[in-house]
Amino acid sequence: MAEAVLKNEISAEDRQFNKNKWLFSVSGIGRDMSYQLIAAFLLTYIQFGMTLSIAQFTTLSLLIGVLGRVWDAINDPVMGAIIEGTHMKFGKFRPWILIGAVLTGLIIILMFNVQSLTGWGFVAFMIVVYLLWETTFTMNDIGYWSMLASLSSKKEQRNSVTMLTVVFAGVGAFAAQGGISFLYPGNVQQAFSWISIAIAVIFVAMQVVMVLLIKERPRDQMEKNEKISVKQMWNTIKNNDQILWMTLVMLFYNIGSSMLVGLAYNLYFLEIGYDGNAIVFIAIFGIFNIVSQLFYPKLSAKLGRKKLQNISIVLACIGYLGIALLGWTSILPFNLITLSVFGVLVFVGQAWYYMACIINMTNCVEYNEYKRGERNEAVVSTLRPFMAKFADALKYAVVTLVLVASTVYGLSQNISTMEGQKGHFDRMETAIERSEYIAQVNECLDKYIITEDSDIDKINTEINNNYSALAGKQINAEYLHALGDVYIALYDANNEVVYSFKLSDATQADYFILNAHDGACKMLISNATATDKLPEFNAANKNFKESRNLGMRLWLRAGVTVFPVLMLVASLLIQNKKFIIDEDYYDMMLVEIEKRKQANATESAE
Repeated sequence: MAEAVLKNEISAEDRQFNKNKWLFSVSGIGRDMSYQLIAAFLLTYIQFGMTLSIAQFTTLSLLIGVLGRVWDAINDPVMGAIIEGTHMKFGKFRPWILIGAVLTGLIIILMFNVQSLTGWGFVAFMIVVYLLWETTFTMNDIGYWSMLASLSSKKEQRNSVTMLTVVFAGVGAFAAQGGISFLYPGNVQQAFSWISIAIAVIFVAMQVVMVLLIKERPRDQMEKNEKISVKQMWNTIKNNDQILWMTLVMLFYNIGSSMLVGLAYNLYFLEIGYDGNAIVFIAIFGIFNIVSQLFYPKLSAKLGRKKLQNISIVLACIGYLGIALLGWTSILPFNLITLSVFGVLVFVGQAWYYMACIINMTNCVEYNEYKRGERNEAVVSTLRPFMAKFADALKYAVVTLVLVASTVYGLSQNISTMEGQKGHFDRMETAIERSEYIAQVNECLDKYIITEDSDIDKINTEINNNYSALAGKQINAEYLHALGDVYIALYDANNEVVYSFKLSDATQADYFILNAHDGACKMLISNATATDKLPEFNAANKNFKESRNLGMRLWLRAGVTVFPVLMLVASLLIQNKKFIIDEDYYDMMLVEIEKRKQANATESAE
């Protein structure tokens, strides 16, 4: 009879775990969509969607990294301690997951929908909003990853929930990157406005569903401490050598693996062109990333995590070597096919390595319990988001260095000027506004011939003071010439082009037709298929890809391939030498922890 009751209790516990597992992991789709929007695309949005000087861009990028990490050093561990000491009826983790999600969603919408600020005003705004995002996302992030460690201590269950969590996070990353890549070339400001709202809604909705339906394990099954002091918090971190080593391991990994994403669009636009076909590369990335993660449990069980990680880094390094060699000879041309082939090796290798690292970090909770008698999931898990964001800061620094030192950023402002002016132009409500804008742009193109000796600041001031249609439109005389290559297209009720003209070639006849037209009117940066009303052209390629030089290509290629390889190899070497919690060590810890619990129970009974 007792055995039957025990069997039913175990079955009920397993059923609850299976429910929790799916709720927890699926909710990661929205979380990773929101994180990818910031981690992978914030600099892209700033670089190609806003017109900033090199000084403004560099200041913004570096201050986001420096101030963000100073704030993280305070915010992350304190948030971990707050969560660790939470005793709400709603649970230990769920309140902070929910509060953080709602606030983060609102801030994301604000971040990508305030587009009227210019220059240093935009820099100040973005720094403040970024720090607010850091704060609110930390609430959600630490609560979420801390809950992972509490779902189960059984090795098979932990491996399965971790695998699903990483898989669905990959789905979220793919959805965000694919959606943005599909929408934004040629429409940056509007695309990021739409996608930020959509991602914020999805993120909040999925977190709300998870929080309302998931069931936390009773706290007395996980820990005995009712609260944790600041001193205990720091002791937990300081005395857990394994989590410290894994934090360093993940730091090197995150820096290395993020460089391809951080510079991918610059590389793609510079080598292949400014178009919407990058979605193909993103689709291949998403499919192989997700599928490879599904194979992780079997491979890990057969090979062991350590051996699998060694193989993973070798695969990734081969992929990076291939990308480094593309485009220099006719044998390995740089195109979507060759980039995707070597990209698959990078994605698969990094996916397996990352999944094993997440399991290793999560196992440090039991290591803490084994060594110190306390689980402290929230405090131990604090180092994962802190490390990830610290790696992002270093990524920002390296990406900024590469873009500025290579002069790619300066060249990219030709595209930024076109994208920014397209946003302003498409929002104009009347044909008269558009005609005045076009006429004044053409007048400036004729009047100001920019050379190395030109006083750009003086010219910009003159434009803002003397040309009312251009005032406040983020016009930078240094890149004004790029606007001459865009086209103005008139659309009928069926959204078909009925007339078009090149902006710099506008004539009185064009102005007459524009003023008489009562349909839609847009500025176009490119058109891939020629028609009788609109020629084939790509103003972005003319002012970016076709203006590149060898130094730009070498800088970008080194940042995307050589630097990541060094970081990944360093990560692997540290882990192989310093991390000791393999499968056998973990099983030993669980046995010892259970013995202590039984001994304590016996003492309490006596």
